Amino acid sequence: MTTLLDQAREQEWYHTLELPGYTTPGWFDLRSYVKHYGLPERLDGVRALDIGTWDGFWAFELERRGAEVVALDVDEESEYDWPPRRRPKEWTMLDRGKGFRLAHELLDSKVERVTCNIYDASPERLGGMFDLVFVGSVLSHLRDQLLALERLASVCRGRLILAEEYDRVTSLLPWPVARYHADRDKAVVFWVPNAKTWRRMAWTAGFEDVQEHGRFNMKVQNRFTVPHVVLHARGPA
Repeated sequence: MTTLLDQAREQEWYHTLELPGYTTPGWFDLRSYVKHYGLPERLDGVRALDIGTWDGFWAFELERRGAEVVALDVDEESEYDWPPRRRPKEWTMLDRGKGFRLAHELLDSKVERVTCNIYDASPERLGGMFDLVFVGSVLSHLRDQLLALERLASVCRGRLILAEEYDRVTSLLPWPVARYHADRDKAVVFWVPNAKTWRRMAWTAGFEDVQEHGRFNMKVQNRFTVPHVVLHARGPA
């Protein structure tokens, strides 16, 4: 009989997760980077939203700290934002939630996964407002980052923690800039804003007291590093 652990060992993982009896070989091992995000040590009584959860690393981390967590994601690659010239002619059948479901059961988790595009996020769709909205390396893959931030502001009654790739070169400039990347032959990235632009967009979308918490470099599969900026902000008054 195939066990859950057997299925976990056969699964291709996006995140490295420490599961009972098995640590997954994910594309992204975020464990050593958690300290950079400024998460509160305890989140008891907090209703939290994890955006773009994939295998659930951040959702399970928020739950481990005591939060009641809703994890938002899509299931199929046809639901991604694609530049027209890079849009596949045929879609691969991708069950983006399979790893999450395996981890959820193995961890005996209570996180609620909701299939929803970030552009459709609303209090009505997600069952109310959130004390904490967490976004990690998601918005750079979207065509309309400002609209996504506006939707997140509409469900945030507390704190936003946002960590995204930023452009180091233009961050030296005294004004907001975003570099265009939609035509490059790598992961789908439309725009890479500088740090000032991320702060400004969060404010424009409705967030208050937008502050830079810090910066760090994330190593990807031991091949290259991606600079990240972390912002903290308050939801609309």
